[in-house]
Amino acid sequence: MKQLSDSLIEKKNQLATADPWLVLIDIAIPGVPGVIHLVNNTEDITFAGQVYTAANFILDPPKFSSKGDIPTVSLRVCNVAQTMEPYMEEHSGGIGASVTVRVVNAGLLAENYAELEMSFDVIGASSDAQWATFQLGAPNPLLFRFPLDRYITGRCRYVAHYKGAECGYAGALADCTGTLDDCRDHGNSARFGGFPGLSGGGVRLV
Repeated sequence: MKQLSDSLIEKKNQLATADPWLVLIDIAIPGVPGVIHLVNNTEDITFAGQVYTAANFILDPPKFSSKGDIPTVSLRVCNVAQTMEPYMEEHSGGIGASVTVRVVNAGLLAENYAELEMSFDVIGASSDAQWATFQLGAPNPLLFRFPLDRYITGRCRYVAHYKGAECGYAGALADCTGTLDDCRDHGNSARFGGFPGLSGGGVRLV
């Protein structure tokens, strides 16, 4: 199981800090090229090479019912400037869009935040002069990868987060191909994320 890095745990446990915790949202609407990137902040930030535009939005607490319905979350994006209106009018209110919510710390933007991400599907939408409101529900389970993990002999599963918490490489080399040989050239084979001990050939589900 992935864990928060020591830096994030230390920041989380501080009683006071000058670095705020920010909420980032990525909205991918079917039929719309690219992704909408917003941050609940007074200024834009850059995270993982992507600029997040400062915006006013509110994530309401999950709604539960006694009927056993799947909990939903309301995302309200400021609509005073009618920024979201064209997307909603042209794409059925954005229903079917996917929304990724991520919590990050402004002083530690280079950390791995995989444990602080949540994914939703837009299952309902409405708007008025003040807010564009999206009802977020659980993603379609049929779209999930199964089995959850893949065990590959010669490919490092941490290469997408090169120099991150799992990889742990802190040297001067700018990139990595994800192979065991390259990991050895980095002097980091003890942190290799592949499974060279597995025999080749065939497929094995675990």
